[in-house]
Amino acid sequence: MAPEFAGIVAGPKAEVNSFHFIEFNGKDEKMAPKKSKYFHRIKNLPVVMLTEQSKSHMVVGTNVLLSFIENPPGCVFPLHKHPSEQILIILEGEEDHICGKEKFLMKAGDICIHPPNAMHGGESKTGFKGIDIFCPPREDWLAKLKQAIKKKGKA
Repeated sequence: MAPEFAGIVAGPKAEVNSFHFIEFNGKDEKMAPKKSKYFHRIKNLPVVMLTEQSKSHMVVGTNVLLSFIENPPGCVFPLHKHPSEQILIILEGEEDHICGKEKFLMKAGDICIHPPNAMHGGESKTGFKGIDIFCPPREDWLAKLKQAIKKKGKA
């Protein structure tokens, strides 16, 4: 993994290695931004388009990438494989999921562990929100994250 991604999230300026959090001092209107390498808010992470319909907010550590994925109703995530191990946790909604030669319906609270290079994908009739954990971080997702940070910086 490229060193510039170790611990990266994009703050308001969307710069690489720019970390921000809000310090609470009792009143929302008096919250002041301060930099932190450790604290992040999902809503402040850049939006990364994974497919035309699927989007994610991502945070990257030294050896792991977390993707807070949102697929709208009717979203098809094509069958694919990658060298990273992946753990998918469904938080809301459901997805008809394929992993290897198995097909199953995943609902809120369900977990699928995808071994490295296992074919997987799915279709969500209801839409879903979930967390994908990749170890090591997917290089193609890091490239998409870098593009999203650059785009956010130009906005």
